[in-house]
Amino acid sequence: MDAVTIITGRRTGAGHLFALTRNFEAVAMRDGLFADSHDDAADRIRLVEAEAEAAGKSLLLLKATSAMPRDILEQDILNRRDMRAVFVVRRSIDTYVSLAKARPLNAWRDTDLTNVKVKLDAGHFLNWMDEQDAWYAHWRTWLERRSFPVPVLRYETHIQGLPHETVLRRFAAAIAQVGLTLRVPPALPHPGLVKQDREKTIALKVKNWPDFSKGLVERGIEKRAFGYPL
Repeated sequence: MDAVTIITGRRTGAGHLFALTRNFEAVAMRDGLFADSHDDAADRIRLVEAEAEAAGKSLLLLKATSAMPRDILEQDILNRRDMRAVFVVRRSIDTYVSLAKARPLNAWRDTDLTNVKVKLDAGHFLNWMDEQDAWYAHWRTWLERRSFPVPVLRYETHIQGLPHETVLRRFAAAIAQVGLTLRVPPALPHPGLVKQDREKTIALKVKNWPDFSKGLVERGIEKRAFGYPL
């Protein structure tokens, strides 16, 4: 069976994309396959692959975040026959703020976080950003060394606020780069996820934005903070 692993991180919008892919009749989406543990990854994949084939599906879609050990992702997932990879990324500062809002409340879906404001530390953010950048850079290099395509979907460009049909078309274009074909159906009964944070201005989400922003400037990372890991 053909398979695609979405290489991403938490709070990148990949969950919304996954929910929308339920509209593809051919896709077996397993967003939370490794949510509780990464143990026995290969066995889990074989099981869901058999279930998908029995249901008449032809494409298995998995997600690997930076919480997954690199050896498991390489040995048990990316080295599988017929496995491809697509990246989903989001601006670093927006990802970090979204994570800072959701984590203390353990509110990853279906909770309105618009009025939640967080206090941030620039040094901690830099360490987190270094880790995330290293995660994405490692897998981009891994794929490039094997002459594999490296499609990248950016949340702000390809997912956020767009009509569902447009998001699915852009996803289909991304996996076309790895040699797979999906047709967007005329009807889209599955709506995706509800956005948890309606506040658009990043500074209004952070209690200590002036101090935090000053810390970014002092470390020379303000441009990097508003950019992408890839």
